[in-house]
Amino acid sequence: MSEYILEMKHISKLFPGVKALDDVSFDLKPGEIHALIGENGAGKSTLIKCLGGQHTPSEGEIYIDGEKVDIVNAKISKEHGIGVIYQEFNLVPSFTIAENIYLGREYKKGATIDRASMFRDADEILRSLGQEHMSSKTPVFQLSISQQQMIEICKAVSTNSKIIVFDEPTAVLTQKETLLLFQIIAQLKAQGVGIIYITHRLDEVLELSDRITGLRDGKITSTIDNGPNVTKDDLVAMMVGRKLESYYPKRAVEPSDEVVFEAKDFSLSPIFSGVNMKLHKGEILGVCGLVGAGRTETMKSIFGVLPHDTGEVFVDGKKINHISTHELIKHGMVLLPEDRKNEGLSLMQTAAINLCIPNFDQISKNGLVNAKMRDAFIDKYFNMLMVKPSLPERLAVNFSGGNQQKIIIAKWLARNPHILVMDEPTRGIDVNAKAEIYNIMNELTEQGMSIIMVSSEMAELMGVCDRIMVMYEGKIVDEFARDEFDEQNLAKAQSGIQVHAAS
Repeated sequence: MSEYILEMKHISKLFPGVKALDDVSFDLKPGEIHALIGENGAGKSTLIKCLGGQHTPSEGEIYIDGEKVDIVNAKISKEHGIGVIYQEFNLVPSFTIAENIYLGREYKKGATIDRASMFRDADEILRSLGQEHMSSKTPVFQLSISQQQMIEICKAVSTNSKIIVFDEPTAVLTQKETLLLFQIIAQLKAQGVGIIYITHRLDEVLELSDRITGLRDGKITSTIDNGPNVTKDDLVAMMVGRKLESYYPKRAVEPSDEVVFEAKDFSLSPIFSGVNMKLHKGEILGVCGLVGAGRTETMKSIFGVLPHDTGEVFVDGKKINHISTHELIKHGMVLLPEDRKNEGLSLMQTAAINLCIPNFDQISKNGLVNAKMRDAFIDKYFNMLMVKPSLPERLAVNFSGGNQQKIIIAKWLARNPHILVMDEPTRGIDVNAKAEIYNIMNELTEQGMSIIMVSSEMAELMGVCDRIMVMYEGKIVDEFARDEFDEQNLAKAQSGIQVHAAS
């Protein structure tokens, strides 16, 4: 019998115009955590979709417990004990938690579905994963993004899979939920489950994995055993072919005293209240807080996506009398949303159409699209943001998560704003692409732009921001200047422990 629970041998996958996988061989042992790392577009998701039955390899073979298998659809993948927790959720919003967990394998009592037994067993799974505060009768559309992620984990655990793939599982989890997930993974490992772990968070790779495999441009770069001598720089070199001297660019400019944006006593009960915020010209202002602190909702309300109860917004010293998305864009302020799939892109349209929709005036003459202007416009921003692959007529849904994010950034940069609100701009983006975005942010502020950056990554905020404001339970509770940045104090403030004395 093979020592490997999974062997993927010489896997290649061709798509029109691109070879996504090129002779990739990957294996997994029972009770092993094997990390798979690489830039967005490197081929990680394609490889996993071949394992999960969403894609059929153009070449190569897959073996489970030494036996060759033909995985031609997701059903067969599950029958062979493979559970995949994709980065993008596969949930039915109108169904309950229990109905999602047992979707396609519902309990039956005669000719009817035995919902009572499904609710009972789903509640037990939730309790086993530390989610006893949730009821399996709750519709999924009422859950937060992090709670939906936990339901995806419940689905995989409920099938008693012998191979489980975690694709960016902590991207939307709180610190507490992340620690709980790590405990769950340790339990699965102890039970002999083989785990493939995909993440851009290199600390997690070093903490969890037994082996690490790098992918670049659809090819394996190397596979190494994890150990005390393996560093982040080693992992970056596996992904991008070089070591990064620094993840964060040195701030080349100091923000001016000029206030370009201000929110006064902004509230939306019961989500957030009394928010006061100033943004200076050339500044990168960070906003942090635990999930549920009201960060995203505050930004959406300020931008007119959500309503507000009280408060005022000023841009360049002028009060915005009718707060709306249209009005703020007109005044040079744009928002990159946290949920790129549902709010940032039209997934079933091409990248080119997504880029052009808000920029019709830049690609048209006399009300008609000018082909030369359109092509030059698309080329400019595809090259500026280094979108890969450079196929603007490809559907947005078929780009990797990081390149989807780049398309969103490009379409709003094309509006030439002077205030940019970025909500989790690097979530799900690889380390090299993150560095590119940090450099873009730095260059934009050098040109006089001002940025509000909402992020869950403390190191990221400390690395790129001039100032950080902390939210807790819907209120701004503390503020830190760059020379005061300290991870422990920021964590305290996020937990409601005020570091600075109230003024």
